[in-house]
Amino acid sequence: MRFPALLALVATTTVSFGAEDGAQVYNTLCVACHGPDGKGLNGLPPLVGSDWPKGPAERTIKIVLHGMTGPVEVAGKAYNIVMPPQGAVLSDEKIAAALTYVRKNFAGNAGAVTPELVKSVRAATATRTTPWTAEELLKDHPFPPPKTALRNLVGTMYKGEWKEMPDFSKLKPAQIEDENTGIISPAQASLKDAFAMVWTAQFQAPEDGKYTFAFDCDDYGALYVNGERVAEIKGIGPVGERRKEVSVLLKKGAVPFRLEYVEVSGHEIIQLSYKGPKDKEYKWLSDTKGTVAKSKRAPIPVEAKDGYTASYRNFIGGTTSRAIGFGFANATNLTYSADNCAVELLWTGKFMDGAQHWVDRGQGNAPPAGDGVVKVSDGMVVAGPSAPSGAIISYQVNKDGGKGASFKVVNEPAEFKGYQLDKNGNPTFKIAGEGFSLTDAWTPADMRGSAGLARKIVAAGDKPVTIVLSRGLTVQANAGAFEVGPRLVVRAISGVAPAAAGPDLVLTLKPGESAVLGYSFR
Repeated sequence: MRFPALLALVATTTVSFGAEDGAQVYNTLCVACHGPDGKGLNGLPPLVGSDWPKGPAERTIKIVLHGMTGPVEVAGKAYNIVMPPQGAVLSDEKIAAALTYVRKNFAGNAGAVTPELVKSVRAATATRTTPWTAEELLKDHPFPPPKTALRNLVGTMYKGEWKEMPDFSKLKPAQIEDENTGIISPAQASLKDAFAMVWTAQFQAPEDGKYTFAFDCDDYGALYVNGERVAEIKGIGPVGERRKEVSVLLKKGAVPFRLEYVEVSGHEIIQLSYKGPKDKEYKWLSDTKGTVAKSKRAPIPVEAKDGYTASYRNFIGGTTSRAIGFGFANATNLTYSADNCAVELLWTGKFMDGAQHWVDRGQGNAPPAGDGVVKVSDGMVVAGPSAPSGAIISYQVNKDGGKGASFKVVNEPAEFKGYQLDKNGNPTFKIAGEGFSLTDAWTPADMRGSAGLARKIVAAGDKPVTIVLSRGLTVQANAGAFEVGPRLVVRAISGVAPAAAGPDLVLTLKPGESAVLGYSFR
C-alpha cells in the first residue's frame, strides 16, 4: 500500500469560496500538511510519488468524505494516520476542484474529478459512519500490479506430498500459467497444502554489479540465479529464522531466474526481495513482504594493512572455487582463478568481508565487499574462430616453417603453477603448458593521478601465446588506451601492446617478449 494523497483537509467549519478553484482550495486547506509542491510537510504523507491519488477517483473521494485511519504505506514509507472526515463541511464542487488540482499537478495528470462523481459517491456511502482503512479502500479500488524485475514469469504447479525437494523434471505439471504481474505468490496454485511450484523468468539487471537477494519461505524452497543455486531453505518450518541473504555478481541484461517451492502444510508463504548495486532499499518480488533485517554477523573487514597487500583464500562469488583474492593498499582489488588461469574480477573500494566464512564456519560464496565489480573474464580463452569453448591458452604454429607463411591457432591447455608474493604481499602468478610459460605480476600503481594496478606479463618457451585480457565486454580504443566495459581502462605502458578483437581485448607475446599494462577505473 501507499498513502492517500490529499489529505488532511482539516477544516472544522464550512469554508466559503467564490468560483471553485482547485489551487485555491488546495492552498487554503491542504498545503500545511502536504506542502506547496505536494512532497509532504512535518512528517506527513506526500502526494508526489504516491499511487493513492492516481487511478479510480472514487478512492480519494471516499477518503475526503469519511476520513481514513490506521497504518498505510505511501511511496515505500509506512505511516499511521488519523484523518477526520470532511464530507460535512466541503461541497461536492470543492472536493472535485481540490482533487482535480491534486491529480493534475501531483499525480501525473491523472484526470479531472467532476462534482457529479463526488455526488454519486456521497450518495452510495451515505450510511458510512467510520473512517476508511487502507485495506478496505484497496479491496474496492486496488492499485495496478507494480512492475518488477521479473519478465516472462511462468508458474508451474505440481500436486503431491514430498519430504524433500523433488526432481521436477520427473513430475507431471497439474497447471501452467503465465504470471504477467511479475510477482511470486503461492496463492497462484489455488491449493492450501500438498503442492509444489516452480517459477521461471528473466531477471532484468539494469547494470553490472552486485545484487543481494533475501529469501525465505514456508516450507521448502530453492532460488536459482543465472543458472546457479544461490540459496536453499530446507525442511518444514515457518519464515523468520531460516532466511537466507546472498549476493551474486550479474551483468546488465536478462538473467535466467528460477524459484522452486514445496508446501507441505500450514502457511503458504514466500518472501523474496533483492537490492541492486545502487539500491538503498530492497525491492520485493513476492506478494508477501517481510522485514529484511540486517545480517546477524558483524562484518570482519579484510583489508591491506601497513602497505601490505591482503589476501583471501575462501570461496569468492563470481569466480571459481579455486580462486584467491588480493586487496591492495590503494583500494584496488582482484581475484585470480587457478582453474581458469586468469584474473577474473577487478574492483575498487572495500576488499572482502570475512564474516561469512570466519563466523560459525559459514559456507557459500562471499561476494566482493566493494562496488563496481568488473568481471573481465571467465577463462583466458584465446581469440580467433578456431578456439573452442573452454580453451585457455593458445600458441601459433607456422604451417610451412617459413617466413611470412600462414599460421593456424592450436589450443594448448595451461596449468596453474602457483604464485609468489613480493615483500609487500603483491602476487606473481605462474602458468605453463607444453612449450610455453608465463609469469603474471600485479602491483598497485598510480595511473595518471588515480589509483590503479600495474601488470607485467612475461612469456618464455618456444611458442607464441595469445592471451585474452577481457572477454565479452565492450572494447573501445581511446587516446592510446582501451576502455573496457563500463568502468575499466587498460593501457600499454611498455613492451607489447594489446589489441581489440571484437568484444575481446587480446595480447600476443612471442617467447622472451613482455608487456607492462596499466589498469585504472573510470
